[in-house]
Amino acid sequence: MSTDPLDAAAFAALLERTAGDILLIIDDQLRITRAGAGAAVLTQRPAGELIGMSLIAAFGSAPLDALARRAASERSPSLGEADLGPRGGRAFAVDAVPLTGGELVLALHEITALRRAERVRRDFVTNISHELRTPLASVKLMAETLSAGAVEDAATAGQFAVQIEREVDHLAQLVAELLDLSMIESGETTLRLEPVDPTTVIADVAERIGPVAARRGIAVQLLPEPEGVEARVSADAGRLGQALLNLAHNAVKYNRPGGEVRLGWESSAGGVRFTVADDGIGISEPHQQRIFERFYKVDRSRAQESDDATGGGSAGLGLAIVRHIAEAHGGSVGVRSVEREGSVFWVELPLAGPA
Repeated sequence: MSTDPLDAAAFAALLERTAGDILLIIDDQLRITRAGAGAAVLTQRPAGELIGMSLIAAFGSAPLDALARRAASERSPSLGEADLGPRGGRAFAVDAVPLTGGELVLALHEITALRRAERVRRDFVTNISHELRTPLASVKLMAETLSAGAVEDAATAGQFAVQIEREVDHLAQLVAELLDLSMIESGETTLRLEPVDPTTVIADVAERIGPVAARRGIAVQLLPEPEGVEARVSADAGRLGQALLNLAHNAVKYNRPGGEVRLGWESSAGGVRFTVADDGIGISEPHQQRIFERFYKVDRSRAQESDDATGGGSAGLGLAIVRHIAEAHGGSVGVRSVEREGSVFWVELPLAGPA
């Protein structure tokens, strides 16, 4: 280390940082000789207790220890990554640089957010590939069958044409939902907030879902308004209607034959809770925590059965769109469900303020 007082003071200031890169110095035996507040926070130990501890004892990370040993033995900078902190929950890029006198300086730069973004991107590519592969393969197979002579059979050709149209509609729906979700997540969609009557919104959703429900023999019921309550929510009526219609579509899609969809609203603490209930297949407790994630499906086999029955597909984006719309309004979403008995989805929005 330099003996220049200014350099020493600057390095000491860097050591004491609790945000940004974390620095520490170890000797040729990989024992910590200097550590600041950032290292103390990461290891959950007092900074003074770290002095003299081995690197492996302080951080409990074999990759970090191996990287430092390589830099010490080769006397050249060494780069790598290590998962540190409680249960290895934080990822760091590590730069080990030898100093004159045999010491090493370790610089730890956190990359947890970058790792998470890479995982999200990888999951997105995997999911979208899966969603595209099935309808495209189906269309290709039917087109090849028609080209091989099935087009001469009017009944078969008509059946394949209908199926191709369904698959293309599914692809178009997928693209539309992806674009919609992308715009909402990026903040490119501007909400036109105004006081909205909950009863009007619910009635409109019931009217729009009615024909779809009737084709499946599902009844749609409007729940009575809360007595003595006059409420207005601060909402973009179009986007709120889109969110509730998505929930209503799912309530019809995953309902039992002859079941019922119930739409209503009620007062909640500081807002209004819109509810969409069904008598369908329900959702088990573990899945309820993830149901609003992009591309998440509770059971692909059951989803496929419902897709076949309704003549449409699901990319697992509808509930993610509902969540983002609710959160863009400063609201929230949730679900209560019992398997084989039904589900109640809700969207809660704040009340409209004074004019």
